[in-house]
Amino acid sequence: MPSKARSLLELTRLHWFPVGCDFMFWPFAWGSLAASYHVALPMKEVVTNTLFYALLGTLVHSAGCVINDMLDREFDRKVERSKNRPIASGAVTMLEASVLLTVLVAAIFYMFSTAGPTALLLGLVGLPACGGTYPLMKRWMYWPSLYLGFAASWAVPFTWVAITGEFDWGMILNVGVASCCWTCLYDTIYACQDKKDDEKAGVKSMAVRLGDGIRPALSVFDATFFACLLWAGYLNGQHLPFYVMSVIAPFLLCLWHIWSFDHNDPRDSWKKFTAGRHGAALVCAGLVVDHYCNLVSLAI
Repeated sequence: MPSKARSLLELTRLHWFPVGCDFMFWPFAWGSLAASYHVALPMKEVVTNTLFYALLGTLVHSAGCVINDMLDREFDRKVERSKNRPIASGAVTMLEASVLLTVLVAAIFYMFSTAGPTALLLGLVGLPACGGTYPLMKRWMYWPSLYLGFAASWAVPFTWVAITGEFDWGMILNVGVASCCWTCLYDTIYACQDKKDDEKAGVKSMAVRLGDGIRPALSVFDATFFACLLWAGYLNGQHLPFYVMSVIAPFLLCLWHIWSFDHNDPRDSWKKFTAGRHGAALVCAGLVVDHYCNLVSLAI
């Protein structure tokens, strides 16, 4: 692959696929699968929608990475792990990054337009307002991971309205808060890789702010994730497969990650961050299994 193409690929983080992309996909997946169960959508359409949101989540993540690197280029040069990123190192110019970002955003908005007018409006407002401002938060607050969780969770109302055609605020808020907590929790673990460099560069993060109190704080987010998904399951009329696979198993797995990882070891922080996908995938698996069982019972 030519060096310029490789640099552009690295700018979108697609060379790490599916790492990173999957964390943007989970809010889309949880929202769409819960909505699909709510309206008893045929499994063929569930699969089609899931693939659609996997592509959309990948594009949103790539666009977010480009914006992040454009805004953080000066910070990145001061952090060991990020100093060789394409823009920070000079391998990609700001103009080239802007062109790439324009292409990605155009593709995202085209996909928004296929989801219906209300979902389109949510996408048009939510993407720039939430995703576009996240990189700035680490300059102003010690809780950028929480803001990222909020930003990623706009995918929940987007998918719910796109599939059901209505706002169910009980479901949207509970799944959205669960998604927010999950994203915030694992992004904080991810941020532990750069604690020392962030402190020197003046970058604010939850990993820096929480210090040695990180485990109890992250446990609160995990407990909130558990409570919100539990209540969402009740509101949505879910059954045993959901509660076992989508609620209890991810909660316990996450709790183990929180209390077993070394937040002063960058390698272990990266290992636990990437392992977070297993719990998130369990949420999806429980929703799919419960959905299939529900369709079978309705057909009898």
